[in-house]
Amino acid sequence: MVELEEILPAMVELSHRLSAIDESDIAKRETLLALFNKTHDLLMGSYFILHELMSSLRLLLDTTIPYEKRYHIQSINLSLCEAYNYFSGNKNDGVWNLLKPMIVVLDDPKLNPFVEIVDRELAKLGTEYCDKQMRHSTAHFDKPIERYKSICSITEEDKYCGGTSQFLLNHFYFSSISMMIFSIINQTIPKKTMQGVKEEISEIPAFDIKDFVEKSVAKKIASDERMDKISDQSLTAVSNFIDSLYNDHLKCEGLKEYAVTHNTELPITVSAINQLILLRMMVSFIRCDLTCAIRAYMNSESSIERSLHLRKIYLIEVSALTHLYGYNSKKKSESVWSQLMVLYNDNSVNESELLQEKLEEQTNQLDCVRRNLHTHFREGDELNIVKRYEAYKELNQVAELKRSIDLLHLCERIEDYTMSVLSRIDKNQRQKSIEQQDYMHTMFESMRTIIKNSKSSEEIKTNTIAKLNEMEKKLTHLFDLNKPC
Repeated sequence: MVELEEILPAMVELSHRLSAIDESDIAKRETLLALFNKTHDLLMGSYFILHELMSSLRLLLDTTIPYEKRYHIQSINLSLCEAYNYFSGNKNDGVWNLLKPMIVVLDDPKLNPFVEIVDRELAKLGTEYCDKQMRHSTAHFDKPIERYKSICSITEEDKYCGGTSQFLLNHFYFSSISMMIFSIINQTIPKKTMQGVKEEISEIPAFDIKDFVEKSVAKKIASDERMDKISDQSLTAVSNFIDSLYNDHLKCEGLKEYAVTHNTELPITVSAINQLILLRMMVSFIRCDLTCAIRAYMNSESSIERSLHLRKIYLIEVSALTHLYGYNSKKKSESVWSQLMVLYNDNSVNESELLQEKLEEQTNQLDCVRRNLHTHFREGDELNIVKRYEAYKELNQVAELKRSIDLLHLCERIEDYTMSVLSRIDKNQRQKSIEQQDYMHTMFESMRTIIKNSKSSEEIKTNTIAKLNEMEKKLTHLFDLNKPC
């Protein structure tokens, strides 16, 4: 970023000189301005993307916690995918592909060889280092099971270190090409436009990312008693809990398969328990990802890097809350929370209503336009690369972090609520089991009485009653919820 700050004043001056070209040379001015603007987009985008990649790479190498490593690998992959789209585009309309024809027209012997090289290296970046499926899961916070499988598929970090290295190579070419083009433009500008430009520009603005890190922020954050939730131990414990929940989900799926193959109908409580598991997995993912993002923010080395991780915190909040609760009627009906309420709406307890009010409060603050700005380097013809950094100036750091910590706290409350729901389901099932056992015992007693009063031999009576006793014992064991698993 220091290097970029040193380059920008010269770029600003060159832009002013282009704008000062006389009206009589308007065709030349428009041609040079178009070339300058495309090159500007190429260079600025490359610097900003490289900064984000290097920040994630440093944090990836600094941690030994598996989930945290996977979080930063996902961040690197997201940046690489968005970078490839920024430069190549979906329909060859990326920044590089729009600049390339202009380079061909220039037909400069120093520039010409770069075209083939960049095409090759950019294609390599897209084919070898961009996992689009993982990118989708990261950006959209997939449903719990899909997200779990996506995260578990991340088994190596060398590939993503290599991807960052590959982008660094592309950055070297982009930087070299840009400097050559700026030099060509500078030499092409009519000499008369040189006069008066210096006087007109009283002060060339340096690249000024607002230093909005107030002195009191660190103190305010550190004083929050809930900050212990982002410790190494907490992150490891919650991520391990996700593995346990996934295994519980597989057991529920096994019960469903058993019911189908044996043509039996499972009680609605099995579906409710499975939905509770999915809700708890989603909440745990939110806790883990927010913890990783906040830890990254706390370990940032500059204000611009802090702003980068504030952006990621917001991305997690919007994407996660969309699946957890939903921000409009359609998303709410599809959310994990709504599906649980359909299966188990505990009207006797106010806690679900209180939690729903808090979720409503959190989702009402969401801004999907802002979320897209913080996710994509470009949207169609619109380039977000500079806009997103300008948007950081408006961020209220304390408010952003407070909301994320509030969401962490809310996730814990939801976790406590799901535990109480499971307890009530268990209590109800035990009561039903007792009633079922009492009913079976009464039935078997009637059968034993009938056999005792029959005219069969004593030997037959004894054997038959013994078989009935054994059958009752097995059935009682089957419906006994207190037996060891």
